[in-house]
Amino acid sequence: MKDPSNPYEDFEENEGDTHARVSKRITSISYIVIILLLVLNVCTIWIFKQKRFRFLHESGLSLLYGVVAGLIIKLVGVSIAEVHSPSVGVCNDVTYNYSTNTLPYYLTTEFNNGSTVLRRLYSYSETLMDNETAAVIVNKLSEALQFDPEIFFYILLPPIIFFAGYDLKKKHFFRNMGSILMFAFVGTTISAFAVAAVMWLYCQTGLEEGLKDQFIFFECLLFGSLISATDPVTVLAIFAELNVDVDLYALIFGESVMNDAVAIVLFESVLIYAPYKNAKFSAVGFLSCVGQFCLTFFGSFAIGTLVGLLTAFITKLTRLCDYPVLETSLFFLMSYSSFLISEAAGFTGIVGILFCAITQAHYTSRNLSEDSKKRVFELFETLNFLAENFVFSYIGLFLFTYDGLIWRPGFIVCSFLAIGIARMLNVFPLSAILNIGLRTKIPCKFQLMMWWAGLRGAIAFALAAEYSEGDARRIILTTTLVIVLATVLVNGSATTAVLELLRIRVGIVEDAETDHIINQLAQKNIGDEDLYRLQEQTGLGEIGWRFLKTDYSYLVPLFTIEGQTTAEAFPWCGVVGRWLTSDRQVERQESIGDDDVSILEDNFNRDTEAILPDQPTVRNPGIQSTAEPGDITLDPLE
Repeated sequence: MKDPSNPYEDFEENEGDTHARVSKRITSISYIVIILLLVLNVCTIWIFKQKRFRFLHESGLSLLYGVVAGLIIKLVGVSIAEVHSPSVGVCNDVTYNYSTNTLPYYLTTEFNNGSTVLRRLYSYSETLMDNETAAVIVNKLSEALQFDPEIFFYILLPPIIFFAGYDLKKKHFFRNMGSILMFAFVGTTISAFAVAAVMWLYCQTGLEEGLKDQFIFFECLLFGSLISATDPVTVLAIFAELNVDVDLYALIFGESVMNDAVAIVLFESVLIYAPYKNAKFSAVGFLSCVGQFCLTFFGSFAIGTLVGLLTAFITKLTRLCDYPVLETSLFFLMSYSSFLISEAAGFTGIVGILFCAITQAHYTSRNLSEDSKKRVFELFETLNFLAENFVFSYIGLFLFTYDGLIWRPGFIVCSFLAIGIARMLNVFPLSAILNIGLRTKIPCKFQLMMWWAGLRGAIAFALAAEYSEGDARRIILTTTLVIVLATVLVNGSATTAVLELLRIRVGIVEDAETDHIINQLAQKNIGDEDLYRLQEQTGLGEIGWRFLKTDYSYLVPLFTIEGQTTAEAFPWCGVVGRWLTSDRQVERQESIGDDDVSILEDNFNRDTEAILPDQPTVRNPGIQSTAEPGDITLDPLE
C-alpha cells in the first residue's frame, strides 16, 4: 500500500533497482576486460609458438597485459576526475554542492504563486556520456577488477593444483621423492625463517621511518612463510618445451608442487601463534604451531587420498565407462570435492586436491574409458591454462587498480636480498647433505638452476592479499606484488640463457615405454640380487621397489580393473574378494588369451635381460646421466 504523503516512494524503490543495474553492468564490464586480455594472450602465445619465441612466457605475457590494462583504466579515471567540476542543484530552496559520490537519483521542483503550490518530481537515467556517471563507472570498475582471494582460492587455484598432480611424471617424482620432500619441508621452513630474520634485522635498523614499530618478528615470519611459496611455472614450461633433463624437471616441479602446499600450511600455522606474538617466546605457542602444521598437512593428505580411492572404487564397480559424459562429470565433481571437504574439515584444500590428483592419476585413470581419459586430461589442461593466465592478468591489473598499496623502497630492495639468501640456504646446504647418501648426485649446475628457478607467483600474492589489514600487511602486499612481477618477468625470461650458461643439456627424449616396463617387472617375483641391480639402474631404491610390488600385487587389483582380479589378489577374503571383483576385471582377464600371455612373457624376459645384464652393474655418476654413452638403458616394448 503506497503512502500518498510520500511522493518519493516510487523513486526510493527504483533507486535500489538502479544500483543493481549499475552493479551488474560494472561486473559485466570487468569480466569483459579479463576475457579480452585472455583472448589477446592466446593470440600472442600462438604467434610466439609459430615464431619459436621463448623470451617471454605466457605468464609474463599475462602480467604485462594486465599491467597495461590497469594503467589505462587508472589514466582514464584520473582524466575524467580532472575535467569534472562539482554540479549545483536546487531542491526546496536549498542550494547544495554534490560530487560524483552523492549524485541524487531524483529532484523536486516547487512553484508557489501564492494561491497554488505546484510540485514536480524529476528523475534521471544513467548514461555513459556524462562525466559524473563515467567517473562513477570507472571507479567501480577499478574496485571490481581488484584481486579477490576468495575467488582465487576456491575457483582458480584448485584446477591449477589438480592438473599439476594429475600430469605428474610419477616415475621421476617418486625416484626423487626423498630430495623433493627435503627441499619442500625443510627447505621451505629454512627459507621462511631466513627471510624473517633478514627483514627483522633491517626493520630494527630504523632506516625507514615506522618500520621498527610496525614489524615485530611475528609479522616478519608471516612475510617469510608466504614469500617462500615458489611458482616456477615459466621455468617449467620452458623446460618442457626444450626437453630438459627429466630429473632436473622433477626436482624443480616436485619441489614447487609440494612447496606451495607446505607454505600455505606453514603460513596458517604461524597465524596460530598470533595470541603469543607480543611475548618473547612461548613454548606453548610454538608447540601449537608444530602440532597444527602436522595435523593440517596429514589430515588433508588423508582426505585427498581417500577421495581419490573412493572415486577409483566407484569407477571400478560400475559401468560408467559406457557413458563418458557421466564418467567425466563424476571424476570432476569428486576431485573438486576433495578440496572442499579438506577446507570444511579445517585443513587445507591445496594439499587435499594435490594428493587426490596423484591418486586419481595412478588408480582412477586405469578404470576410465579411452574417451573419458582424453576428456578428463583436456578438461583440466584447459582449466589450468585459463586459470593461470586469469590469475596473472588479475595480478597485473592489481598494480594500478588498488589504491591501498604502501611503498617502502628500502623494504622492497631488502626483500629481494632476503629471498636470494634464503634460497641459497635452502638449495645448496640441503643438496650437499642429500649428496652424501644419494647414489644419484645433484650436480652443482642443477643446484644453481634450482636457485634461479625460485620464482614467486600466485600463491604468495594471494596469501598477502587475503591478510592485508593494517599498514604492515599492506607493505607486505606491495612488496610481494613487486617480487612476483620482477621474478616472473626477469627470472622467467632469462631461463633459456641461464640453461646455456650452465651448459645443461636439452633435447633429451626419454622412452615412453619405460614406465610400462617397470610396471611389468613390479608384478614379477624378482630375487634380492636382481632387485639390487634394478635399484642401481632405475634409482627407485629398495623402499620404492618394495612399495611398487605391493602396489601392483594388492592395491591395483583392489582399486582398478588392471592386473589380476581382486579375488586372486585376496584369496583369503572368499566371498568378499569375489564381490569386489568387477565384471570388467573378469572380462579383461578373459580377453587375454594364451598367445597374449606368451607375448607378455617374452617381452618380460627381454626387458629383464635389458635391465639385468650379465655384465657388472654400471652405477649412475649423476642425475644428468640419462643419455650419456655407456649407460644401461631400458629397451621399449615392441
